[in-house]
Amino acid sequence: MAVLRRVFGIFLKIACLLLLLAGITGLFGSFLLHKYRFYSLFFSSFYITLPALLAVVGGVILLISGCFGCLVSNKKPSCLHGLFVYILIIVFCVVGTTAALAYSHKRKLDVDLAPLKDVFQNYSGNSQDPNTKAVDALQRELRCCGVNNYTDWLETPWFNHSSKDEVPLSCCNKTFHYCNGTLDFPVLINNEGCQIKLEKKLLLVVDSIMITSLVVFFVMVMSWIAVAQLMRHQPPQEYRILDKE
Repeated sequence: MAVLRRVFGIFLKIACLLLLLAGITGLFGSFLLHKYRFYSLFFSSFYITLPALLAVVGGVILLISGCFGCLVSNKKPSCLHGLFVYILIIVFCVVGTTAALAYSHKRKLDVDLAPLKDVFQNYSGNSQDPNTKAVDALQRELRCCGVNNYTDWLETPWFNHSSKDEVPLSCCNKTFHYCNGTLDFPVLINNEGCQIKLEKKLLLVVDSIMITSLVVFFVMVMSWIAVAQLMRHQPPQEYRILDKE
């Protein structure tokens, strides 16, 4: 009996360490929240960040539950084990909702990124303009140019009014420091479009959230089994014969 309790205690501790790791991974959803401040103009609504927001909330609860589970793994069965199970139920609800939202947004990223073309069309070249700042930041970070490729700039009002045969400097490949955006040397300009690269970034975040959710489900089942067995194999009560006095 004591050996079984020790085994399930170790089993629970391993599961809780995995919950801690999953919580840290879940905080990766904060990446999208951080980028939303700069790229909000490219998204059709704030709802695209809901999976990331719930992933952060779930990550925090996972960290708490992992620490709490490690604490109770070495203790005798008590109400603390029941509280740990209730915390895992909350985690289950949050993680399940996060996975469902992530899956739904994965199937309609093209709709979520519909405003991307309009933001590029509203590019003015003014560094104080929100559209200009967002486009330049996106092109520099992702090393892209235009929506699909650099030729998209030929159809923008900014290109037609500037009377210059060049694209924004943010399109320049960082490898070539002497690039000035001129179309005479397109080899110096980033070739890939920003929409494809941004979709890949978002898919990476969404896939990470979904994979982490599946791992968390598996670990929670392990934790429930371990707690159930610990509660089942309770140490026998010690009885003593009282003196008549």
